[in-house]
Amino acid sequence: MRADFSHVRIAGVLGVVPPTISRFDDELHNYSHAPANSLKLKAAIGYNEHRVAREGLTTSDLATFGLQHLIDTQGLDVGSIDALLFISQTPDHILPATSTILHGRFPFAQDTYCVDINDGCCGFIKGLYEASAFLSSTQARRALVICGDVLSRKVSIHDRNSYPLIGDGVTLTLVERTETPSPLSLEILFDGRGFDKLIIPAGGARLPCSPATAELQTDEDGNRRTAEQLVMQGRDVFVFTQTVVPEFLEGFLQRRALQPQDVDVFLFHQANAFILDRLRAKLDVAKEKVPDRVIRQLGNSSSATIPMAIAAGEPITQATRAVACGFGVGLSWGAALFELQPLAFQQLIDFKE
Repeated sequence: MRADFSHVRIAGVLGVVPPTISRFDDELHNYSHAPANSLKLKAAIGYNEHRVAREGLTTSDLATFGLQHLIDTQGLDVGSIDALLFISQTPDHILPATSTILHGRFPFAQDTYCVDINDGCCGFIKGLYEASAFLSSTQARRALVICGDVLSRKVSIHDRNSYPLIGDGVTLTLVERTETPSPLSLEILFDGRGFDKLIIPAGGARLPCSPATAELQTDEDGNRRTAEQLVMQGRDVFVFTQTVVPEFLEGFLQRRALQPQDVDVFLFHQANAFILDRLRAKLDVAKEKVPDRVIRQLGNSSSATIPMAIAAGEPITQATRAVACGFGVGLSWGAALFELQPLAFQQLIDFKE
């Protein structure tokens, strides 16, 4: 899927993370691996620290806190929001949609379009497309794209492959229709044959939760998890990120008559620091063009990592050509080319009770 829009821009980005910091060195006792072996992996992959939500804190709670913050500090008028898009793999309930729950917590207009999208690593690209298509095909002017997860409670603390990387958090991105030209170009691709490379096997209609699915099992790498927790086929996912993704990115730029050096910043999904470094090397771009603070200090918050890199990054003070790229669960991957102008808000905040 390819789409091009001419009058849509990102107007502001807010990131919200839980205050609890968990550090890899303090988690070593959870793993069945030798500490020295784990510390070598830490150096290679970039494990460091991540944010973890307390029990009972939901994705919608983080989003509610962020919305109230924007109302209090930025004077955001929720009545001016024409669409509320909620992209997450950890909704409050199977039904109703979490976007409608958020709608009910604030004085949104009744004709505000609410929709939930079940997506992860490429979710922001998909949300940006949905918001842009909505704004370009209606009389609407503003859409709020809320991305993120509290996925830590869906990952085993005994899974060294996944738990150290997962970070809970939410982003709120304001997308606006503009009168002046503001090009936005996207591509999104899928390979559903790889659906099981990143999967939580139990908990849906295919395999309901049961006492059997709650039993801890040990895999061939020594990680322990239940069928109700995230399983990542790490080797297959790594090959995917090192073959399919860089080839796609090179083609994405070529189709737009661009070289990597023409881009000011690459906003990659924060999978892990090693993958970011390899992608940067394949594109042959300077390290400062590929922010990695999110994965090193906050963790992988699924659909939120790309906008989180904006929220947690250096202030946008001038026109900045950006390429965002998400890749992972699905399998799906995609990219967006757009220009970032100085934003109405660009901030990372801690959730407070």
